[in-house]
Order: sequence, then C-alpha cells, then structure tokens
Amino acid sequence: MNRKRLPRRVRLILLGAVAPAVASLLVLAVSSALQGPSIDSLYWLREQVHGPRPGAEPPPVVVVGIDEETYRRPPFAGTPQALWGPRLGTVLGAMLDGGAAVIGLDLVHPTSVETLIPGFERDYLLTLRRGGKEGRLVLAKVQHQSEPLMPHRGYMIAAGVNNVRSVNLVEDADGVLRRVPLTLAVAGPDGQPKAEPGMAVEVASRALKAPLERGADGTVTLGGYRVPGGEGNRLLVNHATAAGAIPTYSLADLHACAEAGKTDFFARHFKGKAVMVGTVLDVEDRKLSSNRWVTKPEGVNLPERCALPVMNELYVAGRTRDSVPGVYIHAAAISNLIAHNALEEAGRPASAVLVLLLAGLAAVVTLATRPAVAAAGLLLLLAGWSGVAVEAFQTGLVLPFLQAALAALLVFPLALGFRFALLDRDQRHIRNAFKLYLPGSLIDDMIASGQSPSLGGEERDLSILFCDIAGFTKMSEGMEPEALVAVLNRYFTVMTDIIEAHGGFVDKYIGDAVLAVFGAPYAIDNHARAAVSAALAMRQAMADDPTLLATASGRGSNRIGIATGPALIGNIGSPRRFNYTVMGDTVNLASRLEGANKYYNTVLMVSGETMRHHGDPEAFRALDIVQVVGRSEPVEVFEPLSDARRADPEDRAQRAAYAAALGHWRAGRFEEAAAGFRALMAGDGAALAMLRKAEKRIGLPAAPDWAGVTALTDK
Repeated sequence: MNRKRLPRRVRLILLGAVAPAVASLLVLAVSSALQGPSIDSLYWLREQVHGPRPGAEPPPVVVVGIDEETYRRPPFAGTPQALWGPRLGTVLGAMLDGGAAVIGLDLVHPTSVETLIPGFERDYLLTLRRGGKEGRLVLAKVQHQSEPLMPHRGYMIAAGVNNVRSVNLVEDADGVLRRVPLTLAVAGPDGQPKAEPGMAVEVASRALKAPLERGADGTVTLGGYRVPGGEGNRLLVNHATAAGAIPTYSLADLHACAEAGKTDFFARHFKGKAVMVGTVLDVEDRKLSSNRWVTKPEGVNLPERCALPVMNELYVAGRTRDSVPGVYIHAAAISNLIAHNALEEAGRPASAVLVLLLAGLAAVVTLATRPAVAAAGLLLLLAGWSGVAVEAFQTGLVLPFLQAALAALLVFPLALGFRFALLDRDQRHIRNAFKLYLPGSLIDDMIASGQSPSLGGEERDLSILFCDIAGFTKMSEGMEPEALVAVLNRYFTVMTDIIEAHGGFVDKYIGDAVLAVFGAPYAIDNHARAAVSAALAMRQAMADDPTLLATASGRGSNRIGIATGPALIGNIGSPRRFNYTVMGDTVNLASRLEGANKYYNTVLMVSGETMRHHGDPEAFRALDIVQVVGRSEPVEVFEPLSDARRADPEDRAQRAAYAAALGHWRAGRFEEAAAGFRALMAGDGAALAMLRKAEKRIGLPAAPDWAGVTALTDK
C-alpha cells in the first residue's frame, strides 16, 4: 500500500516548527548554567557599543579603602592591625562629623586589645557607640554554616547588637559573584530563623531612611523602589564600569586629614553619602564579579586628596585584573538600591518565548535558501539579536542573550541535517533520476512542486535549433568505436554548454545531430535571438578550436538550421516510459533547413519567422525562398551574420550585390540575376548555387505565378 507523502511545503513548515522547538528545549534545559556567562557577555558587549558605564551622579556611595598606601604610611606602617582601632575611630568620627548618612564596616574584628590594654580603644569604642546610637554605623559579621564570625563583644556592645549585619556574598555555580542577597536567615531570640537584611540592603535602607518591605506577592520594595529579583531574594548587581565610578579614598590620607582638623573636606566629600570601609589590597578579599571582562586599571580617576599625595609606584599603569575587592560589590549594590538602577532579568516565560522566537527565525533563514546564504543570514540575525540584547541591558533589562543565540546556532545544523536527510532526499532523487534527460529548469519546477513528472504537453511558440555534422562519414573512416565516441562526446559537450549558456536545452542527440529548444520549459525574452546567438557561438567554437571533430581521417564540420513557430512540448510517451521532448512542423522545418545548407554552400540557415522574431533584419541576409520536403508552404530563408561580417565594409557591399541579384531572380529577370550572381560566385557559395539555377532559366519566360521558390527534393 502506497502512503501519500505530505507536500514538500507542508514538511518544510513542520521542520521549521520542530527544529526550533528541539533546539529551544535543549538550551532551556541548561539555561541556568548559561545565564551567568550571558550576563558577563552583555557587560562586554555594552562596553563595546556604549563605552564604559558611568556611576550615578552625584555618587550615592563612596569607599574608604584600607589599601597598600595605608599599610606603608605611618602611623599604620609597622603596627599590627589589631592596634588600628583608635586611628580607624578617628576617621569614622570625622566622617560622622562631616555628615555621612551611614557607614558600613566591611571588616570583622573578632578580637580587641582593650582587654589587654584597658583604655587603649576608649575613643574608638565611643565613636562606635555614637554611630550606633545615631543609626549611622553598621558592623560586619560573616555567616558560616555553623556559627557566624562576629565582631568582638565589646565592639558589638558599643555599637549595639542591632547594628551588625552579614557581609556574605553568594557565588554562582561558576564561582562568580553576580548577585547580593537581600536578606539572610539568622537565629532569632527564640532560636527560630528570621530574615535579616544583608549589609548592602541595611546601608542603603539607612541612607534612604526607609525599611525593606516584602509584599504578600513576594515583591520587595525599598523607599518605594521595587527591587528586581526580590522574589528570589537576590539583587543582580548593575556595576558601573567607568574607571573610578565609585570614589575611593585612602584611609591613610583621611587619617592625616582628620588629624589636621580639615573638617570641611569631610563635609564636602561625605555629607549625605553612604560609606563602605573595607580592604582594597592586591591579594586580599578579591572576587570575580560579572564585570570581570570590563574591569579598569586601579588608581585611575581618584577623588581629591586631603593631606597626602598619592604614593609613587603604588599602581602599575594600565594593569587590569578580572577580580575586584569585595567591598566594591557591596558598594555597587548600595548604589543600585539608592539610584534605582539594579539589573532585572526577564522572567522564565518571557525568556522561553524569546529563545523560541530567535530559534524560529533561525529556522526560517536556514530553510529559505542555500546553506552558504543561510549562514550569512544567521550571522545577521545574531548581530541583530546582540543589538537588541545590548540595548535592553543598557536600560537595565537582562534578556537571555547566550541562550537565544545558542538556540539559533543549534537550529542551523539541526535544520540542515533534517533537510538533507529527509526533505532534500526527494530533491536528490528527482534530480539524479532526471538530470541526464530533462532540462535543469524543469527539474527545479518538479522539486518546487514536490511532484514527479507526468504525461502532458502544451503548444508554445518556440525556436528550434537543429545541428548536424557535415563530413561525418569521412572523418569516422577507420576509427575504433571508442575513439569515435570520445571525439563525439567532446564535441557534444562543447555544443551543449553553448546552448545552455544561451538559455536553451538539448532535447536529444540523434546520431551525430543535436536538437535544441529555446523558449521552453521557461520562457525567455527573445528565444529566436537566443537561438541565433547560440548558433553563431557554436560556429565560432569550431573556428577557435581546430581539434573539435578532428580525426586522422579528416575533420568534420557542422551545419545548423533554425526555425521559429508553434510546437508541442511536454512529457510525451507512455506512463512507464516518456521523454520531455518537442514535436511538430517547426521541428521538422529546422531539420530541413539544416539540410538545405548544403544546397547553398552555407553553414547557418534560419526561417523568415526566426528573422522576424529576432527583430534585427540587419543581422541577416536573405538567401532564397524554398519549399522543403513534407511542407506545402514555401519558406523564406536567411543566413545569420556574425558581428565581424556585419562590420566589414567589403562584406556589406557583397551582400548588397547579392540582394540586388536575388531581386532580379524573384522578378523573373534571369539574365540580370545570373550576371549579378556570377560576379559574386568566387567568394560566395550561396551566389554560386543561385547562379546555377539562374543559368538554367536564361531564355525561358517566367511563369505568371513565378515567385522565385526553389523546391528542395531531399530532406
């Protein structure tokens, strides 16, 4: 039982749906693993398109760095860090006096020398007490799996136990810090876990004087700002990537500034600001973050100094690293919360739709054209998607960039593979089965329709070219069949290539003859002109290559006849065996005109219809009017002229003389006609043939119905 196969167009549509669906499912299965690198890639692309992203103006947060300079300068140099409390307290007090909105210490000091040296940290503890009481100071703790690492009890009592927050940052699976937890679970007074804001949220909340609020639907707001990612309890940090986007002050310079009593400096630089104090060393507390591919050299665009110049050789010019001090991640999150510009990720449903959409577009591009063109189209599609994703990222929206791009790239081999294995298999079968028998254009029609050829034909106006070898018997004398076939195959190859280059197709080879059709299966602008041009090119090929049809016994030549008119063309035969061929009187006439060349010593001859369809009478010379075997109506015949002959003044004069003599012949003035042809016979075979006919009629009166028609008795 034969199963009816779906039409090719329907199968293409199905493939165009299945391939992107499969690719999208594969990509969405690993989407979470791709999301991090996708975000990092968007940072890099955004930088290439828009340049480094500047920080908010004015900066809502600044960093006080315990940097290399602090370790090198007195009074910190050579002093154990455990003894830095009083000096740190001096700077904290100056910033509080200068109007800092809130200060977060990204430092955990679990020990204190106060127990060993009573009164040594008195001023520092008083500063902690003041900042905690005013709600402008937050100490750090680190939440471990078992017990948290807490500040020394004395510091906590001084600042207040409610002024301690976790500085934990949670890495993604690939070890990169991209998100900051909004809250962390800590043990409450009753021993039960409760949600406590993280350091960044606490500092931002105190700077804004607004609490973090969670709605019944899971959304989180801070000072009226809906925090993106609140449902998942993680803020996706939107880093400013310009050099010095977060102003960073050296603790050493600020200590010298406070000791010098320059209170105005602290008022100018810290009033109303959120301040993060932390380590900014080369090796300590450095993290990989989502801006790792667009980091800038350190020590660039530093803010105004107060008391001390920047130390020489502190920074290596132009040096960048993919890691950043952890304090900057907290500072960037605080800036996002205050400036309302954190990154928001497209939800899962929207991401899935975007992935499927791009995969679908990739399928359309892949299936619509040839693989090479499809590859170029896919690159353009990916470039367009990159532009869309970057512009969305610029506004703070994170689209599934890598996921959608990967889905589109997967569609390309999937669709091509399915197409080659399933759809193009039918094309290859049809093309391989019929390429040696049918014109390529007809095969393309069959492939496009998805149908195999069937019986049927139509009458169309066509030009038929019939080409035969003159002198075939002589050139083939004594030749082995294999050698003769090799000579003929080479000749047929050259002639066929010329015919097809001019828009025709070879219907069949009949012995040593070629039957070609112009104007089918596809119509061309002027099939008569195409056929004549092909014939002239075929003759030129014989002149250019003396080895064509050359054998040890001699060289053959070719003669060509062309006729234009209605003919039946189509699949003709029986249901089990048929040919795409042409039939009719026009075909027979082309064959007769090829044979008529030998009567006129010519090699090219066309009918009057061919000349008229050609449209340029100057491209021909009239030869005669003939009546061929098997046809009752006489036919005016012409010889096509090459460009060289048309441009030759001598040839032009001879053609004019031939036309005058032909006029005498058709008027029945045989003596004048004979005289005219006689003057041309030395260089014109057609004139010699006409002379012989005219001489036979000298002295005979022309019949009343005389029209100068020559009856040809041979085919």
